[in-house]
Amino acid sequence: MKPVMRRRARWMGPVMVVVAGMAAGAGPAAAAEIEIPEWRKAFVEQGVAGSVVVRRLGENRSYVSDLDHGVRGYLPASTFKIPHLLIALETGVVRDLQQVVPWDGRERRVAAWNRDRSVQQAVAVSSVPVFQTIARSIGEDRMATWLQRLGYGNAAVSGGLERFWLDGGLRVTPLQQVDFVERLLLGTLPASTRSQIAARDAVPGERLACDVAIRGKTGWAHRPGDDGPDTGWWVGWVERPHDVWLFATVVEGYPERIREARRAVTLNVLGKAGILPGIGSTGGCSEGAVTAALPASVPE
Repeated sequence: MKPVMRRRARWMGPVMVVVAGMAAGAGPAAAAEIEIPEWRKAFVEQGVAGSVVVRRLGENRSYVSDLDHGVRGYLPASTFKIPHLLIALETGVVRDLQQVVPWDGRERRVAAWNRDRSVQQAVAVSSVPVFQTIARSIGEDRMATWLQRLGYGNAAVSGGLERFWLDGGLRVTPLQQVDFVERLLLGTLPASTRSQIAARDAVPGERLACDVAIRGKTGWAHRPGDDGPDTGWWVGWVERPHDVWLFATVVEGYPERIREARRAVTLNVLGKAGILPGIGSTGGCSEGAVTAALPASVPE
């Protein structure tokens, strides 16, 4: 295991000096977690608690708004659809992103779940029923084996095969979320190239500026009968012309705050860090102007 260096950094203006140093290639060989307390203002403004982790792809340093929350395990909720899909592809339960999972005819509270969906669509609309069907086909033994193999969170499948990521025993920290996404983008997970590309491509994305795009998966966890705060996630990466930045944001708060706060906090922090300059300035962009910083394929 790589040694971890933890220290606090001082905010020094619109562009974080430590991030600028990382972009220049400076940095210790050991993995470092550098706390940026000033980022917590974004959470206060949204009326939530939590943490955001930011890391440049391939670097050894993570920047964290709150280390206590950054190393705390949370239910992953629908952010688990990324490793879940990878496992489904590797076990042959899912052939490709166009495979259709039929609706079982049961009406759910989310209208978008009440119809046949391709796997790609199921990720986009965060369909719990589709992935519960997929989980049943994978089975508990294979699921547990693959979670251990991927090193995802605490790899626990307790609480039921259809619920372990929603309100069961699975827990993952924001730092572990970033670690997993980084390995997925670098193609270093113990899975096939084809499966890693498909899992990466399934993550919803949008253009934020002419040459900046963001991909991420949201999640929302509420434990039945628990009067504590709900948990919200946004986990993914920012593609720029010459680099990629990973992020994992977890927020805790009242349900009415979660949906907007997880996105607002993330964009606030990424903007202050200089990773998302000129957000919203998409006018005049030519078709296909976003240059994905990721390769067309990942290495074996």
